[in-house]
Amino acid sequence: MNKKLSLLIFIFFIQGIVSNMHHPLMPSYVQSLGLPNYMFGFFFAFMNMGTMFGGPFWGNLGDQGKKKFVVIIGFIIYGLNQMFFGMGQIFNQWFLSIFRFLSGFGIAAALTVIAGEIIIISPSDKRTRNIAFGAASLALGGSVGQFLGGFIHTNQFLIKVLKTNSFFNALLVQCVLVLLLAFFTFLTFKPEENNKKGNQKRVQFWEGFKEIKNIKIDLLFFLLALSFITIAATNVDKYLDIYFVSLGYKANKLGNFKMIVGLVSIIASIVLVPLVMKIRKPLLLISILQILSAIIIFVVFNSPSSKFITYIYSIFMIYIIFKALYEPLERDYIANYSTMDNIATTMGIRQSFFSMGTIIGPIFGAFLYDYNSILVFNVSVIIYVVSVFLLIISNMLKKRNKVEININD
Repeated sequence: MNKKLSLLIFIFFIQGIVSNMHHPLMPSYVQSLGLPNYMFGFFFAFMNMGTMFGGPFWGNLGDQGKKKFVVIIGFIIYGLNQMFFGMGQIFNQWFLSIFRFLSGFGIAAALTVIAGEIIIISPSDKRTRNIAFGAASLALGGSVGQFLGGFIHTNQFLIKVLKTNSFFNALLVQCVLVLLLAFFTFLTFKPEENNKKGNQKRVQFWEGFKEIKNIKIDLLFFLLALSFITIAATNVDKYLDIYFVSLGYKANKLGNFKMIVGLVSIIASIVLVPLVMKIRKPLLLISILQILSAIIIFVVFNSPSSKFITYIYSIFMIYIIFKALYEPLERDYIANYSTMDNIATTMGIRQSFFSMGTIIGPIFGAFLYDYNSILVFNVSVIIYVVSVFLLIISNMLKKRNKVEININD
């Protein structure tokens, strides 16, 4: 691994740490402000919207030869808005939502440019491996960051020295670390020169929907299943945080749990993904994973609260493994519908359906959780089952298309 790739992966790793430190604090923070539970979902949805709008904007600016500036200013925007987000005693919930949107908008800069740099400097035969390294480093950093965030907020020494039991101070620490990462990037990051013209048009996330008329009907049903799966997975992931705290567990316990989840996911990606990618019936495997996921979620969240911790550290980890297996299977399945000439368009369509799930999920789940905490998980079970029916329809349509092609031949 050359020095430049190592630096990019290191930046991704540190970015994962500093951009995830607040996650274990979010449920307690929302409660401390006296806000309704549904605002937790709104904050997450606003963050996702900022990331979606920010990606194309920063990517276009970076292609104009301003990659280093883009990454640094993106980190600064993210860090400052995380600090402003910590001022919940001053600003109301809608100003806080704006800060979340701007945080997402800022962090999208590094996500877009650094990922692009990894692709640019990678030889074609090592590109997939290097992209996987980058994703793994970001995920591992995220796990460490969630552990660190819970630790900072509850550690007695840090509370005594830095008053980090205050949510503002904890987010201020995060802001300072992000600004230090921006300074480190300024000193070390030397992007490749871009020979492309800077006025090339960037595809916006909503433009993927415009291409629906050009895709096969079986792929459309698969993409609808993707949206449903994303809604269910997002709600389980995010509202688990609130449920965890509602049972009386502190931020450090949630941070510890999230770190273990990240480690399990990474190990599954490294050890199991290469094996399952060899299976010749990926659609069947994807369907089975969703059915088993639905069963696990139902069992874990409908069990007595006294058994919750036991189940969450055992049965639920199987669900985490299934999630780690699902994403590469799904991406590879969609990529099979494309050629080298239209793969960017196809994956752009995929991103649009995925993004729809990450926005609809938290908002829809917010009202469900506010009505009944278990309801959001049980509805996720139903959504997983609905996604399986969509996958079955997709498979039936695909087989029918093959039969028609054979008849025509």
